[in-house]
Amino acid sequence: MIMNAEDNFRLDALRRYLIIGTPPEPNFDRITALTTRIFELPACTLSLVDRDRFWFKSRHGVNATEMPRSMAFCEETIRGNEVFVVPDALADPRFSRAPVVCGPPGVRFYAGAPLTTPDGVCIGSLCVLNTKPQAGFSASAKSILMDLAATAMELIEARARELELAECTKEIAHLATHDPLTGLPNRRHLHEQMIGIPVPRQLALFYLDLDGFKAVNDRFGHAFGDALLKQVARRLREVVPSHVSAVRLGGDEFAILDSAVDGVLADPDSIARRVIEALGRAFDVGGHTVRIGVSVGLALGTSVCDLDTLLGKADTALYAAKLAGKGCYRVATYGSRFAHSPRLAKS
Repeated sequence: MIMNAEDNFRLDALRRYLIIGTPPEPNFDRITALTTRIFELPACTLSLVDRDRFWFKSRHGVNATEMPRSMAFCEETIRGNEVFVVPDALADPRFSRAPVVCGPPGVRFYAGAPLTTPDGVCIGSLCVLNTKPQAGFSASAKSILMDLAATAMELIEARARELELAECTKEIAHLATHDPLTGLPNRRHLHEQMIGIPVPRQLALFYLDLDGFKAVNDRFGHAFGDALLKQVARRLREVVPSHVSAVRLGGDEFAILDSAVDGVLADPDSIARRVIEALGRAFDVGGHTVRIGVSVGLALGTSVCDLDTLLGKADTALYAAKLAGKGCYRVATYGSRFAHSPRLAKS
């Protein structure tokens, strides 16, 4: 079907409702069922106009789920702002050769009210159908059908607001548990994740502090530093295993939490070294090549550990890594003194 500017405007308005192709919903089905009872007619559809079809969000007494726009009654309805009536489709040259008229189901009578948005855009129709011609459709009947169509439109509006609210709620929840700059989870997310880990389960918590970041930030400015932090976050996502969480704690401090899957931790030795290697490579930020690094403190424990205590252990190990010359990692085991793991004591 050839589209004009009005059709494109109509489609844009409809798409904002995110309703085309969605499953049946009770509120809309009640409208079509009620409409057939009020008018004592066998069929009713709540039709929304797509590019080349009328798609039925709800239907009562109708088997089809859509109808081509070509020779469709609703095509005339959406062009006006009043109820459109066809008393006898076989006697109307515009529709007498339409498949639904000259073939099954043999529609003879049609009355449709436009579904008009608050902005005045018609996006579909609420219509009643009969296989028998009907001589008249009173002004009162038209008024009732318009009211029902307006109610259906209000339901569509309410549905859109619910979707928008759900999306806002989802976004707020995401912002509450994620760092807005890097998109990484934040400390709150880390705390919630710790709470949700089954007990008992082995844990490895890495505390990361960037080496040389302050000097770069002071030299090039905070915008440059923010861009660099985004690249750091990207590299962390690339080097940690898929089940391991990388978190931004704040400033130039990050954390990585690995909880054992099937009772087995990912190799913390390997993770620490991959992180140090990845963040030790040069960064290209806005055409400037800079090098920083990272020191890592690693705390080993179980899911019965308190997060703050485990972070404290990892922070102690991080301090030791800084004293050892930076760009390395040290290990603390929960419940013991620092660096009692000979295999992981030094990078």
